[in-house]
Amino acid sequence: MNLSLKNTDAVNGGSCVSGRNGGGRSPREQEHTTLSTENPRSAQTILFIDDEPSILEVRRLVFEALGYSVLTAINGEEALEVFRLNAVDAVVLDYLMPGIDGEETARRIRKLNSDIPIVLSSGCLTLPERVLKVVTTAVEKTARPEVLIRVLKEQLNPLSNSAGRKASPSYAD
Repeated sequence: MNLSLKNTDAVNGGSCVSGRNGGGRSPREQEHTTLSTENPRSAQTILFIDDEPSILEVRRLVFEALGYSVLTAINGEEALEVFRLNAVDAVVLDYLMPGIDGEETARRIRKLNSDIPIVLSSGCLTLPERVLKVVTTAVEKTARPEVLIRVLKEQLNPLSNSAGRKASPSYAD
């Protein structure tokens, strides 16, 4: 089921699910993983940004098993550094993070690469409409992994997305 956030009356309010534990690895300890292949750019690279280390670890394991190269960042500042230093094909980011939030991180990434697919993965039930204008699409953080896998495949393969890369932001569940 798709719930369009653009049509939600309460987009300026906001109730979010937050499981932040305040901990996490420092940028130096944060693991950035690349699949070992003969051609390091043969796998598509996804940058996951979330302040919850357990979410990053699960997503890294799932997407590496699917053959993607995975980079992770625990906050917006680290994400921008990783993005500048690596070729990235898509970004998946959380909305509520300490420091630079998901909206500002997405805006800064757009300045570096306006065409990159950015998937907002948030526990927020409502978001300001301005946030949805800067991301390509949104997926509920609590959605099953298959939903995020499908959305990323659609964004990374323009032929499978007949509407093109810039899909109307909506929550997929």
